[in-house]
Amino acid sequence: MGAVIHALSTALAPGAEAARRRAMLLHPSNYIPANPEPSPAIAAAADAEDHAARFEYLYRELVGQGLPKAEARTEVARIAAGEVWDGFAARLRRCRAEGRQMDANVLAVALTSMQGMTLPLVRRPGNVASACRAVATARRRLLHNGGLLHRLHRHVNPAFGEADATLRSLEAFLVHEEAKAA
Repeated sequence: MGAVIHALSTALAPGAEAARRRAMLLHPSNYIPANPEPSPAIAAAADAEDHAARFEYLYRELVGQGLPKAEARTEVARIAAGEVWDGFAARLRRCRAEGRQMDANVLAVALTSMQGMTLPLVRRPGNVASACRAVATARRRLLHNGGLLHRLHRHVNPAFGEADATLRSLEAFLVHEEAKAA
C-alpha cells in the first residue's frame, strides 16, 4: 500500500488574493496624513532660527540702551540661561505636585547639569569667551547626563531636547560674535 501524500496548496484564490491586497493597503501603518508634521530636523532648525532671532533682538535692545557690546552678549546669555533654568524648575515643581517622581528626578538631574553655568555668567559680565565656555560646558553636561538617564530609564523627557536646542543656539550666538571679533 502506497503512502498518499497530500500537497498543501498555499496559493489563494484570485478573489481572496485581491481582498488580502486591499486589506494590506488599508492597514494603519500605511496611513499618510494629509498634512504631515515636519520632521524633527526641520522643527529643530526652525526653533534654532527662532532662538537666534530672539537673541539678536534682545542684543540690539541692550546695545540700544547703552550697554557695551560684550556685556550685552553676556547679558543675553544670562537671560537665556535663566529662562532655561526657570523652565526646568517650573516643570520640576509641576511634576512633584502631580506625583510624577520619574519626571521629577530627570528634571532634578537637568538642573544639576546646568548649575555651573549661571555663576560665570553673573560673575564675569562682558567676558564672552567665559560665557561661551560656561554654555558649552552646561550643554555638554546636559547631553551626557541625559544620555545616561535615557540608558538607565528609557524614559524620554522633552525638556532635555528643548534645553539642548536653546543652549546650542545660545552657543552659536556667542561664538558668532567671537568669530566676528577675530
